[in-house]
Amino acid sequence: FLAPPRGMGNVCDKRNPSLNGNSRRRLTLSQSENDVADRRRAQEHDVSEKEELLRLLPGSRRVSIGGRECLDAFQATWDDKRVSVHGDRDALRTEDGSCIGFLCKKGKKPESPNQDDFFIIRSEELTLCGVMDGHGACGHDISLYVSESLPGLILRHACFDVEPLKALTEAFEHMHRHIKAISEMPFQGRKFDATLSGTTATVVGMKRGFLYCAAAGDSRAVVGRAAEGGKWKADDLVRDHKPDLADEQQRIVKSGGEVRKIPGDLVHRIFVREMHYPGLAMSRSLGDLEAHKVGCVATPEVLSTKITQDLKFVLVASDGVWEFITTQEAVDLVGKYGPSRVQAATEELCTEAYKRWLREEGDVVDDITAVVVWL
Repeated sequence: FLAPPRGMGNVCDKRNPSLNGNSRRRLTLSQSENDVADRRRAQEHDVSEKEELLRLLPGSRRVSIGGRECLDAFQATWDDKRVSVHGDRDALRTEDGSCIGFLCKKGKKPESPNQDDFFIIRSEELTLCGVMDGHGACGHDISLYVSESLPGLILRHACFDVEPLKALTEAFEHMHRHIKAISEMPFQGRKFDATLSGTTATVVGMKRGFLYCAAAGDSRAVVGRAAEGGKWKADDLVRDHKPDLADEQQRIVKSGGEVRKIPGDLVHRIFVREMHYPGLAMSRSLGDLEAHKVGCVATPEVLSTKITQDLKFVLVASDGVWEFITTQEAVDLVGKYGPSRVQAATEELCTEAYKRWLREEGDVVDDITAVVVWL
């Protein structure tokens, strides 16, 4: 069967819908009265949840920004993600010079909506941001669900103030259990089917002089450090979770899976031993229930580091950015703009990623998302 382009999701998605079996894409095109009422109720719940989260944040200036449901399954290429903003948008820029830029764009994939998502939650004393990259027929539904639900699981965790890494880890695992429970509901009450669909999740938090990161998948988080001579030093906060990493592969094999390449493919994928599914191109994710039976896990890798004087900004992006741009290239590009032009830097980075996809792949561009936080 046809191999999907590079590392985009699993073999049962995007380019070969016939392989999806019962995991069919939910097209949000119906405008029946029930659909409109359901959507209105969901929006009202989203508003109340975001307002409740803002009340949990310390400080007086607070903002929450995140993706919204795609209403058009056949979005035009390079369309912006619909976003919701709650609170004071001016809180994205603080008096001490910290500021945030973000962009989430639909790739060149006519058969599916933008499956990337993101969130930003911010006050004077805390910044929490995340990027999700969905895959599979229901990937856009799952990434949206995670972007809406994961921040609350983190901020409400009893350990978040004193043991943030523990809180992040357990929030990711709790999130996966939520996804599994929804996927196992009777068909009529089910928001999505996560059997062969899921999402990456990378979250970065900054508070009290420390930076915390948790990641499952390949939506990379990096930092830019000021170096001598006006140059920049780039560091990955965590590694991309690829199935052929030695420790990841060992876990998969022990769980009854195998890691191999499809003929003509460029990446290693997870399969049930001697079978042709699920074909997931990452070793950690939220959702992907079949892959989780054979060694894929939702447990994130976590890291904490002190925010030193040389650490100037954080960049979190989906693999639509990282497929053809190195960490160092991205940090150099963002760094040359400085904090006052953070949005322009974010837009140029995403545009450059798009151009490189066209140059390398021609007819395929992955969805592209980036969040930049100057400290």
